Amino acid sequence: MGTKTLIRLLIVLAVIGGIAAILHFAGSGGGVSRETATTNKTKVFSDFPINEVAQIHVKSQEGELTLKKGETAWVVAERDGYPANAEPIVGMLRMLWDLNIVQPVTIGRSQYGRLSLISPDEATSSDEAATIVTFKDAEGKDLHSLWLGKLFERSEGRPDPFGGGMATSEAGRYVKTGSSNSVFLVGETFSDITTEPSEWIDKSFFRVEDIQSIEIISGEKKEDWKLTRKEGEANFALANAKENEELDQNKVSSMKSAFSNAQVEDVFTGDALKENKPEGTTFKISTFDGFHYEISVGEKNDLNELPLAIKVSGKFEEKRKEGEEESDEEKERLDKEFADALAQHNEKLAAEKVLEGHVFKVRSYIVDSIIKKRSEILVEDEKEADASGGEEIAPGVKIP
Repeated sequence: MGTKTLIRLLIVLAVIGGIAAILHFAGSGGGVSRETATTNKTKVFSDFPINEVAQIHVKSQEGELTLKKGETAWVVAERDGYPANAEPIVGMLRMLWDLNIVQPVTIGRSQYGRLSLISPDEATSSDEAATIVTFKDAEGKDLHSLWLGKLFERSEGRPDPFGGGMATSEAGRYVKTGSSNSVFLVGETFSDITTEPSEWIDKSFFRVEDIQSIEIISGEKKEDWKLTRKEGEANFALANAKENEELDQNKVSSMKSAFSNAQVEDVFTGDALKENKPEGTTFKISTFDGFHYEISVGEKNDLNELPLAIKVSGKFEEKRKEGEEESDEEKERLDKEFADALAQHNEKLAAEKVLEGHVFKVRSYIVDSIIKKRSEILVEDEKEADASGGEEIAPGVKIP
């Protein structure tokens, strides 16, 4: 290689290096901030005492709520100690124990309103107010608190199908701890944290299966009825039917699955309990499995809601009746199936007994199809149905 060629090569390399340096500094500077990935994570709480938390207090401008750890389960104080759904509570505590800071936010106290981080007692509007979650021990001593501010929305890079610019999605939330003025962006939205008690109660409810008999008791005795059947696949029969009464199977077929999908909306307490009494209609139901239910409901309101109370008992066969020619293998299998079924019945009974003594708010759909008068479930008499007293064979012409 000649000297001139070597000099030209060195000049080219120097020019390429200079261009690369210019591109590097132009990409990292110039007023454009770029985020870099890092494996270093900083927790919001360096020492969150997850095992010491026995009370959780949530406060916003909409109201306050207290969750307490009872002897056997978490309860909702605003619902007279009714059991809470433990899953979201435990999930929230674990989340906070490992909650990492996505990005520190440099902002002065005078700008807290922009991120909805002003105390609910001091904020002039709900847009400025924070939701404060305070964690306490069994004695009521404050352990930590987290102030939940404005939701962080990330652009999805596509037009909003409903109009108004680009589509966004909730990707985090601005928060601060009660012991610090530092503000952080975290990757959790905390969308489940609310001061509405009905959102925290345990929504587990009773379930009626394999109905053997169902009886209705109302304030009008002559319109009450009782339906029974001998087998699970059989149709209902009207108990104590009169000579001229015939049950309309089309009108009662849906009653075979009555209360099979009952769901609770809330629990009545305080003044609401006084105003909602389950004193309208009572259903007595027996199942082939040995469960007995007494379900009382009250009047339906304008929102198609009504109060409901329940009593449940159970009488189950404790020993299986063995067949005449069972092999040892069959006996072992059938004994195990019987024992498993008995254990499930007792477990179900224990869970549903917890519901006694409370009045629940439910949707009226669970009883709309079975609150019927005796006269409404019978086959209509064709002669009585023709109120005119004759058969019309042509317009204006009838045969008596």
